[in-house]
Amino acid sequence: MFIARIRFLLVIVFLGLAIWFHVVEGIGSAWYLYLAGVLLLLTHFLTSNVSAAFMLLRSGQLDKAEQLIDQVKKPEWLLKRHRGYYHFTKGMIAAQRNAVPHAQRHLTAALEIGLRTPTDNALAAINLSNFAYQAKDRSEAKKYLDKAKSYKTSDLIIKEHIVRLEGALA
Repeated sequence: MFIARIRFLLVIVFLGLAIWFHVVEGIGSAWYLYLAGVLLLLTHFLTSNVSAAFMLLRSGQLDKAEQLIDQVKKPEWLLKRHRGYYHFTKGMIAAQRNAVPHAQRHLTAALEIGLRTPTDNALAAINLSNFAYQAKDRSEAKKYLDKAKSYKTSDLIIKEHIVRLEGALA
């Protein structure tokens, strides 16, 4: 929320200065300010606060992460990678809040879009496998468990969860 306000303030400042320079000096000394303002505005719509919300989620600050991610009004406008992390962040927050249908929907979307690291992909698949196991849908749980195993991750906690789920499904 703070980041978006600063970004918009900078857009207003850059565009205001650009207009002033355009009037006083001409377009030659104002074009770079126009460009900076437009680029900042584009980054707001194409990336938004997704990275900041994801970092807050990783540090365990769920409430702040949820506030930031809820500021995204049109996730379909985000770049593909950011849209994947938007759904991943929403899904992980929902999983922590025990909103299983909401978490399943977002984590499935995140896996379909794709995440940057194998660890994040494996974490999403493990959570989906766990949700399916709790719903007593063994075939779905096995499918997501196999998907989680297909990601090469060195995270010991994820490997431990995979072993635990394999034992429960065996």
